[in-house]
Amino acid sequence: MHGFGTALAIAYAVWCIGVLWFQPRSPLAILSFLAPCILFACSWAWRQHRLLGAALAVLLPLGLYVIYQHNAERAELFYVAEYSTVYLTLCLWFAASLRSQPLITGVARRVHPLTPAMEIYTRKLTRSWAIYFLVMALLSIAIYVLGGLKAWGFFTLAVSPASLLGFFVIEHVLRYRWHPEFERATIGQAIRSWRGNANADHEH
Repeated sequence: MHGFGTALAIAYAVWCIGVLWFQPRSPLAILSFLAPCILFACSWAWRQHRLLGAALAVLLPLGLYVIYQHNAERAELFYVAEYSTVYLTLCLWFAASLRSQPLITGVARRVHPLTPAMEIYTRKLTRSWAIYFLVMALLSIAIYVLGGLKAWGFFTLAVSPASLLGFFVIEHVLRYRWHPEFERATIGQAIRSWRGNANADHEH
């Protein structure tokens, strides 16, 4: 399943790069790039309230279509705005959690007990992720302004996922080098802990 998911993600990235390169202002390109964000927003709204999810599933695409009809010549702004908004939202989500229980601290506690040193590390890691998301959002805007849509598309669909993977790998190596007391956690355990943390936040 993990292999299938990886192959699907690569195929999606290649497809998006292709439509951005050859037909950047077409409805197909906009739909291809915005579909994951729309599906995520609608599924989240559906979990909160089914009527809200159904309404968003209708109104969000309709609203984007109306905006596109009046701004087709600047359609690339859809991509830049969507990417920047997602990453800035993630930055605020991680940063806001630092005021109480850091997001990664809460996730880690669901996997194994934490020592004071481990809690300090997870707080710093939460801060690092917030900074990473902020930097990526600002970089995407700067690359679009300075390099245009094709350079921006390559950055967001190739460089950005590679940097995300690199962040995970480097952090994983440093975590067990600096804090060998961390218990080894499987990917499944990590996913379940993230879901449990999200459900707990929703209940509050």
